[in-house]
Order: sequence, then structure tokens, then C-alpha cells
Amino acid sequence: MTTVQVRAIREGGGSLVAAGAVRPTFGDGPDLWARGATFVGMVDPQARAVGLGGRLLDWGLAECRSRGGSVTVETESLTGDSLRLFDGRGLRRVFAEDVLRFDLAARGVPEAVWPGGTTLAAWSDVTAERFFRVYEGAFRERPGFPGWSCGRWIAEVIGDDEFRPEWSVLATVQGLGDAGFLTAADGWVVQVGVVPAARGRGLGAALVTEALRRMRAAGADEAWLDVNVDNPAGRLYRRLGFEDRGRRARFRAF
Repeated sequence: MTTVQVRAIREGGGSLVAAGAVRPTFGDGPDLWARGATFVGMVDPQARAVGLGGRLLDWGLAECRSRGGSVTVETESLTGDSLRLFDGRGLRRVFAEDVLRFDLAARGVPEAVWPGGTTLAAWSDVTAERFFRVYEGAFRERPGFPGWSCGRWIAEVIGDDEFRPEWSVLATVQGLGDAGFLTAADGWVVQVGVVPAARGRGLGAALVTEALRRMRAAGADEAWLDVNVDNPAGRLYRRLGFEDRGRRARFRAF
């Protein structure tokens, strides 16, 4: 079955207080967990703690299992209560990321401090492949690296309707060559990477502050980013002035 199944829960007066959906899960490769069904649900904050989340989750798990394959549960707002709920259903967390916000309207942007001899280039048809090479060098050794081709990665980047090439930065460091990159979309720092040989020099911080400077100069009043909860870069972003706004997570039934 490839359809999306939706369930809504309404209070006595007819107002929507909770909703969930089950959709098919597809993958690119032979990964067993890439195929199956995924459930996502939400409950109005004013209607929590009365069992609606449990009812929705039980419905979603049953619907996912009826389709066969893997069973995945996603949440855009992981809390202590929802974590206990997932744990109680035997779900295991396989991914989590924090959502951070920088208030460009209220905060000053820190000054970018670059390693000596650094030059910058914005994204263009000419530089796109160089961005990819730095992306590959920065992330190739990480678990779950997709191993995409240059063409596919570039297509993913520019396929975002809100991609902003003028805010996306490639840093070339004297003696190392192309060493760091950042891609950005409207209001978002999408991806930041530094090759291993250039780490520990403040290059990641400089890339982020340069992007923030460009966003603010263009009139943006906020910037957002996601960072894996296990990524030490989270400390850097908070030190620069990003503030926590929530946590996304993915769970699977094993």
C-alpha cells in the first residue's frame, strides 16, 4: 500500500485536538529499514496529558505494521513525556537533532575571524563542484554518509526552492586549498562542513558568522539551523548566540 492514511481526533465541540498520519517509507538502497511505513502525529498542547498521544501512537503503529516492512515514528517536538511514551511502546531512538534559532533583529552578529590567507567564494555554476568536494571530504567518514555523486548532491542543494547561493560560502585556506563550506536557504543555515586538516582553526565559526552577516545585510531578521544531538558543533552554535527551539527525532520498532 502506498497511500497516506490520516486520523483526526476532535473534542466534543468539533475542534481538532490531535492528528496523525501514516505514509510509506522508501529508500535509495538495500537498507532493510529504508522500506516500510512512517507515523507522525501531534496533539494540541492544551489537550495533552489525557491520553490522546497514546491513542494516536497505537493507531499509527498498528497501521504501520499492517503494511509490512520497517516501522518508523517521527516527531517534530520531542519532550520528556513523548520520550516516555515511545519508550513504553518499545521504540528505540535512531536519530535526533536540535533546532536552533539566531535572532538577527535583536543580536549583533559576531565578527568572522578567518585563518590567515583565507579567501571566499559564493556558490555558482563554476564553484558548485568545489563545494561538493569539500562536502565529501568533511563528511565522508561519518556514519550514514550517503555516498551521492557530485551531480546528485548539487541537484539536492539547488532543488530547494529557497536555496540562496549568495549566502552559501566556500572557504579556501592558504596551504590547504578548499577547506570549508556552508550552504544556506531563506532563513536557514542548511549545512556546514570543514575538512579534517582544517579543523581547530575557527573556520566553522567564521563560515557561520559570515552567513549570518550576509543574511542580516539582506534584511533577514532570523536564522535557523538543525544540529544532530551528538554533534559537538552544537556547542559552537550556542556559543555564537543560537538558542534552542525544539528537538526532532526518529524512532524505530525493533
